[in-house]
Amino acid sequence: MIKNKHFLAVIMIFLAFFTAACSKQNETNHDSSSHSASKTQVVHKNVRKTQKTTLKLAKTKSRVIKSEFYSPILHKNWHYAVYLPAGYSFKEKQNFPVLYMMHGVYGKYDNLLQYGNSEKLLNRVMSHTKRRMVVVFIDGFDSFYVNQKMGMQMEDAIIKDLLPVMQKKYHLSTDREKNCIGGISMGGYGAARFSLKYPQKFKSAALISPAVWKNLPVSNPIRQNVSSFQDNGQHWSDKRYRELFPTQYLNKKSQDVNFFVETTSSDTTVPVKYVDNFVNKLCANKNKVKYIRDQGDNHGWIYWNKALPHFYRWTLKQLNK
Repeated sequence: MIKNKHFLAVIMIFLAFFTAACSKQNETNHDSSSHSASKTQVVHKNVRKTQKTTLKLAKTKSRVIKSEFYSPILHKNWHYAVYLPAGYSFKEKQNFPVLYMMHGVYGKYDNLLQYGNSEKLLNRVMSHTKRRMVVVFIDGFDSFYVNQKMGMQMEDAIIKDLLPVMQKKYHLSTDREKNCIGGISMGGYGAARFSLKYPQKFKSAALISPAVWKNLPVSNPIRQNVSSFQDNGQHWSDKRYRELFPTQYLNKKSQDVNFFVETTSSDTTVPVKYVDNFVNKLCANKNKVKYIRDQGDNHGWIYWNKALPHFYRWTLKQLNK
């Protein structure tokens, strides 16, 4: 009886020890599983967060911002528009290539967006070429983008006020290789002049129907309506116009500027002979020039809308070499 009791006691102790060991093992396994599940959840959260960020960047569309800033040189708030390409982020530290665009006489900064359909054109060209650039649309009033003797100092305002503000605010490159300046009509005149006078800032210039008359016809109403070249009591001084003409800055330093020029031989506002003459002088200075002479249409938006796709494609290529 005693032996049986002793045997039962041993069995009871063994069972108690075995049960405790199993419970300990189960607790250990349970803790391990919980820890593993917790790690899996964290990884899962990180993956989901990364996916959301990627999708957000992929869905960032191009946009146009219209804004203004105070120009100390012009003594006024100065309007502008800026096109930011798809995928652009203000958080990016890279400096973007940039095209500065100048409108024509009697126009304003958003003309190329309103009448030239530039946002859609730029989207299409960038999607096709897989290249990107920022485009700044400048408000040049009727200034011809020059410093007037008795009036607006537009040239200084662009160089000293606008460029630094745009470069800082929109992360734009200051490297001349990544800077192009372009325009239509009066803006083409301005772009030609800026690129040749400031070759350290601009590697390329793109012009459509540039207003590069050798002499503005006496009958042209611009003589009475625009005071950009006012001098010695004359509302439009031919002498002042010649002094500031873009070809005055043709020299060894400016011969490294590349040009795109497009016009139509049917233009009655700026006859093609003047554009031919301007291009010939560029070539004589050994500048690289892509010159397109079209036929049909005239000096206006019907023609410019046909030329703008070539213009933007060329510019993108220049800025993304």
